[in-house]
Amino acid sequence: MGTAVLRREPLALGAAASVGLAVGLLAAWNPLAAVVALVGIVAVVVVITRAELVLLVMIAALPWENKLHYPSATLSTVKGIGALVLVAYLLRLVGDRRTTIRLPPLLGIVALFGVWVGLSMVVAPEPLQSVQEMVRWILFFAFFFLIVQLVDGRPEIRRALRWFTTSVAAAALYGLWQFVVGHSSYRVDGPLEDPNDFAYLLACTLPIAVYLMSADRRRRPLWGACFVVIAAAMLATFSRGALVGLGAVLLWGAATRRIPLWVLASGLVSALVVVAFAFTVWRPLLDIALHEKTHIAQSNTESREAFWTAALQLTAGRPLTGVGPGRYPKEAAPLLRNDPIALKEPITHNTYLQIVSESGIPALLLFLAYLLGVWLLLRAAQRRAARDHDRDERRLATALQASLIIAIVSGTFLSEQLAAPFWLLGGLAVVLARDAGGARQLLAGMRRGEAAPTAPPP
Repeated sequence: MGTAVLRREPLALGAAASVGLAVGLLAAWNPLAAVVALVGIVAVVVVITRAELVLLVMIAALPWENKLHYPSATLSTVKGIGALVLVAYLLRLVGDRRTTIRLPPLLGIVALFGVWVGLSMVVAPEPLQSVQEMVRWILFFAFFFLIVQLVDGRPEIRRALRWFTTSVAAAALYGLWQFVVGHSSYRVDGPLEDPNDFAYLLACTLPIAVYLMSADRRRRPLWGACFVVIAAAMLATFSRGALVGLGAVLLWGAATRRIPLWVLASGLVSALVVVAFAFTVWRPLLDIALHEKTHIAQSNTESREAFWTAALQLTAGRPLTGVGPGRYPKEAAPLLRNDPIALKEPITHNTYLQIVSESGIPALLLFLAYLLGVWLLLRAAQRRAARDHDRDERRLATALQASLIIAIVSGTFLSEQLAAPFWLLGGLAVVLARDAGGARQLLAGMRRGEAAPTAPPP
């Protein structure tokens, strides 16, 4: 069969032979250069043949975005990986005409949102100052689009969640190491610049870790350890916004009975154990951290009031298009008369006010429509799972809903419109809703005693 394949692909055979000859000659001249060339060739092959794998690398890189500002913040490593994913997808479209471009309704809302953000940049007083922020918006719009195109089916959703959770857990370990050993700050901030942003990321990941514990039984101890590490790092950020989001999820889960009581109890016990262990082993360090947080808490509250007032004033001045992406710090500075914390680059500490002040009321309405669309897709998956008695789908939809609630509620106190959770959860919700036909076939086959299809490797 191998000979037949080679006969059908003579150009591929010639290219492989040429590359092999070139690497062999390079190895004879400089072995190190040959190794570098070989790694580059493997990377090119992966980009050409495995676009979904490059997307997973991007998913894993997003929690480390602020540590990957190479060669610059505008043209960072994460943005480079995003460009590679897009190139890989375009190569797939060109190379395989059977590839379908998926255009769900939610993608239309995201496209309109992107157009309006772009319009707000064009009509801004100084458009060039919005370029870096606009590049970040494009990154996340493309991220959502590529998830919808390249992730297909529930096994691949689980694989994406495994990569994301593992990366976030590694970031949590890094943050805890800095906090306990390096004493770099009185709060855990991990690879992100702000502890509140890091807390937001960690909190949104906790429901996903709980789902993986139930869905991936072979690795349950690993996901349990990830949950504990992520929870410990989140508590050590001392972020009230993230805790409010978690509280909202607990109330929602208890009121709707979507989250079993044993899961709520297990999470509470884990948190109490982490807190007790921390105050036993690192009591002096935590005493200092709590003192610093208490000292600045009142000032933070007053600052948020000033930031929110300035955002509303800017919106009133330019209600349709806002002041332009990324221009809130400059435009709000003259309005912050009662800010007890004089920040050089202030932000609103509210996702929705940040969007409306920088891109206008239509942009905020489109973003809210996007969030509503994501919720409705997950709700539909819940109903389908109940009808089909599919416990795994029900748990997956519940986990994504819980993460979305944390993202939405915590976003009231933090500016997180350009963070991974909103766009990752939305893309995976679209994929889960699209998986209806495959899920029904799988369940029907299992009821008939047929073998279930093999899931792709993690």
